[in-house]
Amino acid sequence: MSRSPSDSEIWLKSPAKINLGLRVLGLRPDGFHEVETWVQQITLFDRIRIRPAARAIRVVVDRGDIPSGRENLAYRAAAALRAAAGEGSPGASIYLEKRIPVGAGLGGGSGNAAAVLWGLNRLWKLGMRPSALSRIAAGIGSDVPLFLAGPAALCRGRGEQISRRRPLASGWILVIKPPFSLPTSLVYGWMRNYLKKKKRPSRIKPRPMLSPDYRNDLEHVVFDRHPLLRECRDALLSAGAWRALMSGSGPALWGMFRSEDAARAAAREFARRRQWTVHLTRPLTSSILSVKSLK
Repeated sequence: MSRSPSDSEIWLKSPAKINLGLRVLGLRPDGFHEVETWVQQITLFDRIRIRPAARAIRVVVDRGDIPSGRENLAYRAAAALRAAAGEGSPGASIYLEKRIPVGAGLGGGSGNAAAVLWGLNRLWKLGMRPSALSRIAAGIGSDVPLFLAGPAALCRGRGEQISRRRPLASGWILVIKPPFSLPTSLVYGWMRNYLKKKKRPSRIKPRPMLSPDYRNDLEHVVFDRHPLLRECRDALLSAGAWRALMSGSGPALWGMFRSEDAARAAAREFARRRQWTVHLTRPLTSSILSVKSLK
């Protein structure tokens, strides 16, 4: 976090995440899917500026293809925190500089919401405990709490049951995204239909996940409809990645490389693909949501 000299605004970095493993265990009574996923945050960031305001909450995004205002998760986070704080809470002016690809399975919007909760808790001097912020985060979206839990976490339930895990300590992570997005609800709808056709039990007992299993159950339903993604995942492996997987509900893919040279060579190859987005990143080893200056 970085404050201006007058303490009238704060800037935050909001990281992306990748899923090192994602198992879909079945359907819950509330209509959500029961999942178990190992998440690692990476050095791909949006930047967020938050300023106090008299009463209104205002969200502006630097890209026209991303909704501002009430449709944005950052707005929902600010509104939820103010509702929890009670009457008399001030407003906020929130500006998002977006770099994380949207609709890609990288958690950009969820990370923004978590950063707004964290930042406004300090800017408004509410003094809410992390457990209280996590409860508010779970009401905003399934992925929001994990961004308050540190750089790596194991998430269960619909994603809101968080256990911290040791982050990756080394390596280079190449993230690639094709020129289209996939709504999370659409992908999980495909998964719901797949489970019904396969007549799998509605609930599968979780097994202890002591380390990432580098498997994403959602790849099956996404790759069947977008076979190019399977080809690109395999191309990452052929280029020297020792692991490659779709992140979350996709369509972004990641490949993990031990060598920076190999990662950069693969990045150059994928950059030649028309309209693909390519980011070379590293795993985060400590939480971005801290008092350390990030400017």
